[in-house]
Amino acid sequence: MSGAALHERRVLVAVPTYRRTGLLPHLVTRIREEAARIDLPWRILLVDNDPDLSAASTARELGVEHVAEPTPGIAAARQAALDAAAPGELVVMIDDDLEPEHGWLAGLVDAWTAHRPAVVMGYVRYVWPEGTDPWIAAGGFMRRSLIPTGERLPGLKTGNVLIDADRVRELDVRFDVSLGLSGGSDVQFGRDLIAAGGTIVASAESVARDDIAPERTTLAFVRRRAICQGQVRARLYTRAETPGSRMAKRAGFLVGGLIRMPAFAAGEALARLRGDVGASATYRRRLWFARGRVMGALGLDDFEYARPAASA
Repeated sequence: MSGAALHERRVLVAVPTYRRTGLLPHLVTRIREEAARIDLPWRILLVDNDPDLSAASTARELGVEHVAEPTPGIAAARQAALDAAAPGELVVMIDDDLEPEHGWLAGLVDAWTAHRPAVVMGYVRYVWPEGTDPWIAAGGFMRRSLIPTGERLPGLKTGNVLIDADRVRELDVRFDVSLGLSGGSDVQFGRDLIAAGGTIVASAESVARDDIAPERTTLAFVRRRAICQGQVRARLYTRAETPGSRMAKRAGFLVGGLIRMPAFAAGEALARLRGDVGASATYRRRLWFARGRVMGALGLDDFEYARPAASA
């Protein structure tokens, strides 16, 4: 693998953000505290995805770097972070609504140092607010698995991640900005990376806490989220070069979704009879996901991250 030696490496901590300036001062403070625990030089960059540049003044006040990315969507912001990396820099990305826990940054850097993958994926620990409906909390609507450090991963989520910018440039892998408002750009990036010969490993020591906002604890939100995830899965996995291949893949997803829906509905009904809240919620989530698969196979999209300014 080419690239700079360890002593020549630097760390770029990039925070893609969109109109959440109130969260940034505390996050930057925590990043600085965690960066003080590593031996490599580092810098912090706010990647501002707001056309009005709402994070620019905040960056000046906090004494961190700022770059504007006017193309709407998280994929464009993530790619802008990679493009901003100098040769030899490791790009750490953390979502603007996460809280780094003790050892967060060192966990990412140590896993990269030990295994030298293209990407290290940290753990996001979801925390439901007090008073959340137990049915929703038990359904796995917000979940990640804690995977042992160094284990190779077959996919990617980028809320808490380290990317070797030199390596992904060698592999010619980029975030697909066409997926920026629909979701799934990180999943596609991971698939492209692995297909090109790159590796993704886990870091169990790098933990970022996600305190779930109350508005995301409603039945309407988790239902929409599960359906959108099914749509995104169908959209990503039915891509093909020819119309015939696309139709065949979509037909497979359509049939698979139609088969799953009644099976999951029956599972939910039985779980309710048993009084098993967790199983009931899990089957309902899978039912909604299957419905999203069907909708996605039919070309019916409901973009999860759509915003009014991007409606055109």
